[in-house]
This record gives sequence, structure tokens and C-alpha cells, in this order.
Amino acid sequence: MVFTGMRTITTATRGLVVAILIAVVTGCGAGTPSTAPLDPSEAARQRVIDTADLDCLDDTSPLVAITDAEQDMTAAIQVGTGDTAVVLLHQLDGTACQWYPFALILAQRGYRALAPDITSRDAVDVAQAGIAHLRAGGAKRVFVIGASRGGTVALAASAATTPPVDGVIALSAPTVYDADALTAVTKLEAPTILIAGDLDGTFAEHARELYGLSVAKHKKLLIRSSVSHGVTLLSGDIEDTVMAFLTDPATTADAPDPA
Repeated sequence: MVFTGMRTITTATRGLVVAILIAVVTGCGAGTPSTAPLDPSEAARQRVIDTADLDCLDDTSPLVAITDAEQDMTAAIQVGTGDTAVVLLHQLDGTACQWYPFALILAQRGYRALAPDITSRDAVDVAQAGIAHLRAGGAKRVFVIGASRGGTVALAASAATTPPVDGVIALSAPTVYDADALTAVTKLEAPTILIAGDLDGTFAEHARELYGLSVAKHKKLLIRSSVSHGVTLLSGDIEDTVMAFLTDPATTADAPDPA
């Protein structure tokens, strides 16, 4: 009898608890608005990040979506922090991944690095969006470094950016390739370094021509006896020069060739 009574009370208690929970849940649901849909611009930004095809990344955490003047969004790798930031523009045969190892080096040295995807023909707009993105994020100084086609784009984008960038480096840049570097260097006053290998086709000639037309007060031409092209030039004394340039662009551009 006692056991039966306890069992009856337990069953009743359980029923009461369930009824209370149902009432609470129903009441909360009735008074709480449904979750608001994601803002359209944020949803679009997330789609750009989620669909970025960059095999150098294990996840999307280093990715951001930058927006150009036409409100088009582009994925970019962003790493590091600091007041000095660097936009890294890849070659025609590469992606933002081409600059990822160097971006990590910059991040380790206290710089902020942004490597956008510039595979489209509006690469100048994308590069300028990258510059604006870094400034909006708090960067006080912004440099632009480009390789091959990315070097041409770096010169053209920097020449048309206001306020001016703090320095530009072009590695193996053609004079014209989806952008006009010949015209750009006649307007670009920021410290500029032009680098090429003299065994790499005609790219050394392009560098010399751009250097001759450059109106930058502080400029440097580095020609190496090398078949290396674009990003692959970035080693040894060239890498040392690039790092020094980010610290003191004017002095580095005016210094004698270390080679």
C-alpha cells in the first residue's frame, strides 16, 4: 500500500511538472519575436567568405570580404594587427594563397597584412578597396606590394588613391597589364621600389622604363641576375629591403643598392 501510494504521487508530480514546462515554453514562445533574418549585406559578405576557393586555408577564419566603390565584394586573407598594414597583390597565375606565407611573416613581425583575390579585370578597384578596408580598420600607414600583374595593379591603384599610400613595391611588373603602370608612375609620388630579374624575359626592361618615368622623390630600382619572377624574388637582400622599406620607406628607397 505504501509503495503504491508513493508511485501514485510520483506519477502525479511528473504530470504536474510536464504541464508547467509546457506552459512556460508556450508562454515564452508567444512573447518572444522570431529570430531576425541576417542583414542582407552581412549575408552577402558571409557567402563571399564561404565560397572562397583558397586551398592554403584549413578554415575561413583568416578571410574577410572587402567592398569596392561599386559595392562588389571580394574575399581576402587578413592576418596580423598593428598600425602599419600591407596590401599584397598576387600574380596572374596565382591566388591570394601565393602571398599567405609572407603575410604570416608580416603578422609575426607586428604588421597587418591583407591579400585580396584580384583575378577579375577590376583588380585596381579591388586593390583600392583593400587599402580603404585597412584604413577603416585603424591602420595608420598602408603599403602596397604586388607581383607581376599584381605589381602593375599596385602601381595603378596606389597612384589613384587618396589619401596617398605610404609606399609601393612592384616585383616583375609589366608596364601595362589590365592596368597602366606607365601612366601611374607619372602621378605616383609615394616612395617606390621596382624590382626584377634580368634573366626573366623583358621584365627588367619594364622595371627600368617605369623607374625612368617615376616622379617619386624617393625611388629605387633593383635588378638582380636571376630568372626568378614576382613573389619568388622575395628572399635574401630583397626581403631585407622590403622589411626596411616598411619601417622607413624614404630612407630605404634612397639608400644605395645593397647588392
